[in-house]
Amino acid sequence: MFVVFHQLPLAAMFIVILSISTLVCWLLIGLVRFSVPRLGYPPDEPLPIRDSIINTSGALFALIVAFSAAGIWNDAVSARNAVQREADAVESAMVLSTALPEEARAVLLGSLHAYLSGVIAVDWPAMAASTPTDDPVFDQSERHLLGALKQVSRQNAAPGGSAAYGPLLDQLIEIRQARLARLASSQAGVSWAQWFAMWLISTVTLLSIVICNSHALRMQIVAAHLYVIVVSAAYFVILTHDRPFVGKVSVQPTALQALVAH
Repeated sequence: MFVVFHQLPLAAMFIVILSISTLVCWLLIGLVRFSVPRLGYPPDEPLPIRDSIINTSGALFALIVAFSAAGIWNDAVSARNAVQREADAVESAMVLSTALPEEARAVLLGSLHAYLSGVIAVDWPAMAASTPTDDPVFDQSERHLLGALKQVSRQNAAPGGSAAYGPLLDQLIEIRQARLARLASSQAGVSWAQWFAMWLISTVTLLSIVICNSHALRMQIVAAHLYVIVVSAAYFVILTHDRPFVGKVSVQPTALQALVAH
């Protein structure tokens, strides 16, 4: 979700988040200043609402931000590990292929290079666009990997096959497992429930600040805007790292590109 936000330059993303938060802030200020006199309260007197509401809701917002940030960090680590596992397994398969007959080795290396090219040219842009993992676009690279798996499996099961086919088959299976882990990580991120909870708690906290300072317009504006800056920074950090393979700060196929270059 929020793919449009993720693909913005970092400076533009922060400005958009800050602008939306500021707009919500002024809507709440206008709502409170419009409602207070009509509810029978003098505009220049403090309302009977305690500041502890701000502390409580602010602590809840900090807690859910920390909870979401921890999940995002784990998703990023898992994504990087999956990509590195995939690259290591491909490299190991290429090394093990030297023990094969020349013709079988050429076919296997061709399949692995086609797989790497498909991952870099097709999989990565699809993951950057948050394409679902069951989309047919991912079939192109997987087709080359499955072809290599079938070839090595047949040779491994054939009588008198090379002893190198067994370890090679293990590495190809490891590539596929790492690939599946990478695709699963591409769909990780903050859920709708978490986004809604963060928005609701931050909005309630901002409303509490506006209400508690309704008797002093300048203090109301200053306090509300200070909170808006803090909240915008929190949303900016979460949006920047929300999806491991989406946005300017994302996992890149550097390890796989190095294998293609060699």
